[in-house]
Amino acid sequence: MKSLLLKDPLLHFLGLGFCLLILFQFTGNQESDERSVLVDREALLTFLQYQSVAFDREQFELFLDDMSQREIEDLIQEAAREEILYREALALGLDNDDYIIRSRLVQKLRYLSEGFSNDNLSISEEDILAYFENNQRNYDIDPFITFTHVFYNSQRRGEEAAHRLAEEKLVELNNEGVTFEGAANHGDRFPYFVNYVERPPQLVASHLGGDVAGDLFQITPNSSLWHGPFESSFGFHLVMITNQAPQREPPFQEVRDRVESDAKAAQARENTALEIQEIMDQYDIVIDQVLMPSN
Repeated sequence: MKSLLLKDPLLHFLGLGFCLLILFQFTGNQESDERSVLVDREALLTFLQYQSVAFDREQFELFLDDMSQREIEDLIQEAAREEILYREALALGLDNDDYIIRSRLVQKLRYLSEGFSNDNLSISEEDILAYFENNQRNYDIDPFITFTHVFYNSQRRGEEAAHRLAEEKLVELNNEGVTFEGAANHGDRFPYFVNYVERPPQLVASHLGGDVAGDLFQITPNSSLWHGPFESSFGFHLVMITNQAPQREPPFQEVRDRVESDAKAAQARENTALEIQEIMDQYDIVIDQVLMPSN
């Protein structure tokens, strides 16, 4: 009886149909999953952050909460469109041999390596101080100067006339006690600034010339005294200097917070390099002998 049932064509047909039904359901569900795009709050937050190239979850949560329903619907469409196009691009193999994609993937792995190795990064006070001592020159405070000036244009007025006007104006400025703020009411328009506040010598030299900058840094600040005339390539300048500081080496405690941040960043880079080296050590690097110099 059992052998007869096994030879029954109808039973074979029904068995084959049952197997096809199971196979269809499995592959059908799989295809359905591949064709399904879930857009939830997390997907929208990720989409917003990557679109803005700014990764501040708290800020974007507030931004998302403030969106109108229409704006959210538009955002859902944009996020879904991006996901669908991304899947279709992968299905077509558009990621193959694409150096830009390759570079972005490497960049992302580096970023993840930094995150894994530096999540709980801590550094001792001794390490911070040691970093400061080894990199102390990086924390030198540049010299700066604060001044205003009254300018006479020798190219427009002629050198002799501009110089004469500057000398006459110098007497007037000091006699009348013209203040720092009043400088803009006198002289000609200068191509750059009227007031220079805590500017380094390099910038002053680029505007007024190295000789003038050198002279100004030799003058003792005085908020009630005008000096000059000083000649630049543009003309003549009358200058009031109100503040000046030479280059100096700050004590550790003055820049400690900055040093700690820099020391942690240096440690993070070292940790990341070690993480990447551990990954590389898992591979054998085979070099084409054509690239190697012959003995």
